Amino acid sequence: MSRVTDIVLRMARKLTEDVAALGRLRAAGNPKTFPRFREIRSAYLDIQGLVFSIQDRLDAAGKELPSNFPQWVLRQKLTAIAIFTDISYGFISEPPLALTSSLGAFDVLEAEQRAFNETLHTFDTMLMEAGIDDKTADELDATRTKIEQILGMIERLLVNSPKILKEF
Repeated sequence: MSRVTDIVLRMARKLTEDVAALGRLRAAGNPKTFPRFREIRSAYLDIQGLVFSIQDRLDAAGKELPSNFPQWVLRQKLTAIAIFTDISYGFISEPPLALTSSLGAFDVLEAEQRAFNETLHTFDTMLMEAGIDDKTADELDATRTKIEQILGMIERLLVNSPKILKEF
């Protein structure tokens, strides 16, 4: 086994652990504060970075990995998106005061809006590449619907959120 393959397999084990940990965060209930949500988002972004790192090394690992490994990695990414979408949906549907009234809220909401728009644009492509069965596709379709609902909720929060002063 090559060094690259060994690294990719260790990264895959970490990915499995990280996705499971994110699932436990979802099971713990909605985050009550924005700092807690930011910690969860950071864990989610770490997973996305790990997926990218693994995908970046797939060609170098070559034939030493199982043939379905790229699809498995993509399914892990989709699972992480689904879990984080559930967490975000709960948090944004019942936002704490800091997310609706503080001066930094507008920037935070815009950043979340950009991130979810980007996810939505790549979501369908990922589904096709992952080779998902019908049951999983239905579950992920529900995730897609939730992402659209989150974008709608963010849009409503942005209307009422205090804007950052650009000039004095």
